[in-house]
Amino acid sequence: MRRIFIAFLLLHVSLFAETLVLEHFKANVFAKSDKKPVEAMVGLIFEGKEVKLYEYKVVDALNIVIGSYFAEDLVTSRGKELFKATLIAYAKKTHGLVIDAVYIKELTVKTNPSTKEIVDAIKKEGVFQQQQQQNNAPKQQQQSQQLNLAPPLPKRSLIPEENAVNF
Repeated sequence: MRRIFIAFLLLHVSLFAETLVLEHFKANVFAKSDKKPVEAMVGLIFEGKEVKLYEYKVVDALNIVIGSYFAEDLVTSRGKELFKATLIAYAKKTHGLVIDAVYIKELTVKTNPSTKEIVDAIKKEGVFQQQQQQNNAPKQQQQSQQLNLAPPLPKRSLIPEENAVNF
C-alpha cells in the first residue's frame, strides 16, 4: 500500500512539473579582481510548476540573482550550488514560483580586456618584432643582391638537341 501511494505521488508530481530551457542567456557581472564588468553566458534548465507559463518571471529572477554574483563565484562548484539555491528561493519569495530544480547546462565567463591589455599581450608575444624582422629581411636581400659581382651563369636550353645526351 505504501509503495502504491509513493508511486501515485511521484506520478502526480511528474504530471504537473514542467521543464523550461533557457539557452545563451547573457548577463554582465563584475569581476572581484579588477571590478570591471565581464560577460557571463549561461544555459539553464528549470523544472517546476508553471515555469513555462511564467517564463518572464523566471527570466526576471535570473537577471536579478545573476547580477548579485561575482564572475569568480559563478565558476566555482560551491558558487554554482549557491547560485541555484538563491535563484530558487528568490523566485519563490518574489514571484511565487515553485521551481523544483535548476540545472546548469552551460556557463561561460568572457572577460572584456582593455586596449592597453591587448597591446601589452601583443608586445609580450612579440608580434611587432616579427613584423619588423620581416620588413628588414627584404632590405637585406636587396643589399646582398647589389653586392653580388659574380658573372651570370649561362642558361641551359630546355629544348633537347639532336646529338646531345639529355638527362
